Amino acid sequence: MKTLMGVAALFIAMAATCMASERVERGYSPAVVQFSYSWVAMPLLPRRYQNHCGYYNGHFTCADHCGADYQIYYCSESATGCCHVGQGYCDAVGRLRCSPALF
Repeated sequence: MKTLMGVAALFIAMAATCMASERVERGYSPAVVQFSYSWVAMPLLPRRYQNHCGYYNGHFTCADHCGADYQIYYCSESATGCCHVGQGYCDAVGRLRCSPALF
């Protein structure tokens, strides 16, 4: 009887350990939210520009070969480029603008 209880306890411990080892991962998203200090919401960054991504001062940014302290910005197919991190925005016409003072 002791052996049966020991095996049952061992089985429960193994099952709890296996369930705890499963990681919860963020779901796949084909587009990334662009970081900007602008008040206007930026369009999502398409997958083809999601290169060299990482956290910069707590904000997730993608550089896509822009260089240090720069971020790729996407406004439309014809308006894509590099600006300093957080300083790019799309104007009312849909063109990319880089500005040290947005307000």
